Amino acid sequence: MTWRNAAGQSSGGAPPPAPCASNATAMDEKQMMQGAVVFTAVLMAILGGTLCVMGLERLIRGRFTLFSMVRFLLRFTFILFLPLLSYMRANAKEGEILFVLLWMLLIELFRKKVEAMVPPSANGSFSRSVSRFRLMGHSDEVTRLVWIGYLIYSNVDWECEKIKLLMMPMFAILWSLAVAKLGQRVLNEWKAQDSLSAAGSANLIAGYMQHVLEQEEEEGRRRSDGGSSGSGAAAGASPDPDLDAVMGNCQYVVMGEEKLVLNKKERRRRQTTGSKVLITTPHCGYGVGRFPHDQDELKHVHLLVDLDKVKNLVTVKDIWQNLGSWLALFGNRRPKFIDHMCLMCLSFSLFKLLRRRFEHYPMVEVGSKMARRLMVEGLLNDHEPAAADNASRAFRVIQLELDFLDNYYQAGVPVVMSAPWLFFINFLSSLLFVSIYVLAVAILLLIPRDDTESLTKYFVITMLLVMTLLAVEITDLTTYLFSNWFLVHLLCLYVAPGGCLWNFLVKPIICCFIAYRLFVFNSLKLVLKLTGRPVNEKKMKTRQVSILQVCEPVHKMFAWASQVTLPTEAKVAIVRGLKKSINNPDTGGDVSLPHDISGFSIRGKTTTEIILACHLATELLEVKHGKPKKKKKPKQKEQKPEDWDHQTMATTLSRYCMYLVARVPELLPDDERWVSDRYEDVKSCLKEASRRCCCSTWWCCPWRRAGRWKAVAEMKVQLKEATAQAGVELYQQLEKGKGKEDSTADDAWKALAQFWVKLLIYLAPSNDVEGHAKALASSGSDLITCLWALCTHAGIKRHPSEPAPAELHAGTHQV
Repeated sequence: MTWRNAAGQSSGGAPPPAPCASNATAMDEKQMMQGAVVFTAVLMAILGGTLCVMGLERLIRGRFTLFSMVRFLLRFTFILFLPLLSYMRANAKEGEILFVLLWMLLIELFRKKVEAMVPPSANGSFSRSVSRFRLMGHSDEVTRLVWIGYLIYSNVDWECEKIKLLMMPMFAILWSLAVAKLGQRVLNEWKAQDSLSAAGSANLIAGYMQHVLEQEEEEGRRRSDGGSSGSGAAAGASPDPDLDAVMGNCQYVVMGEEKLVLNKKERRRRQTTGSKVLITTPHCGYGVGRFPHDQDELKHVHLLVDLDKVKNLVTVKDIWQNLGSWLALFGNRRPKFIDHMCLMCLSFSLFKLLRRRFEHYPMVEVGSKMARRLMVEGLLNDHEPAAADNASRAFRVIQLELDFLDNYYQAGVPVVMSAPWLFFINFLSSLLFVSIYVLAVAILLLIPRDDTESLTKYFVITMLLVMTLLAVEITDLTTYLFSNWFLVHLLCLYVAPGGCLWNFLVKPIICCFIAYRLFVFNSLKLVLKLTGRPVNEKKMKTRQVSILQVCEPVHKMFAWASQVTLPTEAKVAIVRGLKKSINNPDTGGDVSLPHDISGFSIRGKTTTEIILACHLATELLEVKHGKPKKKKKPKQKEQKPEDWDHQTMATTLSRYCMYLVARVPELLPDDERWVSDRYEDVKSCLKEASRRCCCSTWWCCPWRRAGRWKAVAEMKVQLKEATAQAGVELYQQLEKGKGKEDSTADDAWKALAQFWVKLLIYLAPSNDVEGHAKALASSGSDLITCLWALCTHAGIKRHPSEPAPAELHAGTHQV
């Protein structure tokens, strides 16, 4: 059979496809794409609603909840929706193009929020540049809005009277509101950059702390000249100092530092009074506090301030004294929620101090008597019988501080700090846009069309996108209103002096909102407890890696994800170790690398080799004696160091240090490649040794784990790697010491626990600010980062270790 083409020429073969078949294929493809768009829109709406719930849970449980996963999935579905939207625009009919253009306008409204769900801190960019305004950063948004405006102008049939009469004003208003929202975002970032309470806060805090330190030194000289008498006795001079006594005199600023700076009118005045002073940070080109050459190059601070305005600041002292007045309502027994609010304000103050280190401003108070008194007698107070509670409190304060720090480098927090009213204007403008948007959709439905099935799908997609936008906006609003940021701001407003109207009208409203927030949080905690996820703020999780499990294929899958709670005994021991380092007059706050365990010297090795050797000895000792049997412990208030579970403490800290070697070597003192090479060498050596102690088919007998490692523990000469030899030798030394007449098994574990505490304190001080920024963005307030922040505030620095032997070179270490 012969087929003729359009020119009348004959052609053989199969007939050309029928037009109806082509149309059917196109219809099927269009329906499939419409189904994909509906599915993606439904998924986005569900994730948006989940985001609202998870946002509140995140405020209670911390950042690493399902909230982060929901944000990731929402961003993923949003990016997936964009190419589908392009396809719908290219294949939409005349009536459908109006819906697609409305979608494009709505997408632009929350595109920035969804794209900002991966914060700048994820790249470790904790610096002044994060808050810096760049007009070029908004060029993409401007281009997209101009393009949408062109599409509205060119794709809509404005000659139709109904569309021209009904839809032209709506599109004009919506597009204008989208442009206004863009202008508002530009204004927000510009104000955040110029705000003294946001981007300029670190500079002001540096100058203010210089003034406080000079005042403290002057008062100290007066006290020394005038003897011990007088009313200026320090709170820490009492025989039983506690946190209240120290914080009741703490001048660290919580809020209001921007009030110190003279405005333009005040600077233009020719007359100068004695209250106007120029504050300068001397000798700060390199260094931090009393320790020169401890940091990168720092900015010199020169501030012209009015000292009369110092009384307008809200300090930790003001918070402690004003909230202490609430004790009369509770019978002189401070409730937990008041303690929590006081500690939160202290954390916020410490966050402002720590920001200077990320933004390279001098931390002049570090190492001073004032800062050390606050740490030793206040935050690191280990007086019995509440040593466990005090240690947990210290870690909780630092965790809150690091949360404030990480949240500051999110997209919207600088805007909130600079002008909170901008945040509420943004939310109200979004509600206005949504109201007009829904009205436009209702008007669009009144225009008659033939394809009602497609119209229903387009309407459903439109409503789902509106729900997603509302969910994102409500999440931002609720997470701010119930955030720790807003609570600290309210507490500072409460303690600030004011007139009669302020005291009798505004302060009761603040108290009511704080009570409501307390009710909401307790209700959510109860719900989480009923669902089997109780919240314990005192617990701190640490990641664990065991090198023996890593060397075993059966246990390898469990070796990378295990997490355990840091024992309370370890917290107390770490706090006491930090306090001892601060009070040691011989070292002046320096910590040295520990080299001895029960008389066994491990000198001449690098930090990484010491960790690997001692970790191997700890693991072999646990294989030998097994895990400790659970026994009834005495109450924490009655527990003494000799009653501690030293084995659990030693193994937990040992595996955490091993986690640092295996997963985050950049936080260790040694070079990352050296750490990786040593780790791989020891792991390969142990794998080879364990194969020799077992049959050749290692996979077939995982139940012989204990016997295999006990055989490895008897080796020393057979091991080819020097670090593994040192680990086995240390294990044998500990076992030999246990066999003495006056020695017990717990003595070896006690020695190991003390060693790991000292080693962890040695690892904590560091000048690698960017490394801790990346760790904070990825893993949150990890133990090593918490200790790093504590050491920074306390003025503890790492003493240079002994130089390694000349034959130690990365990748070539063979002994």
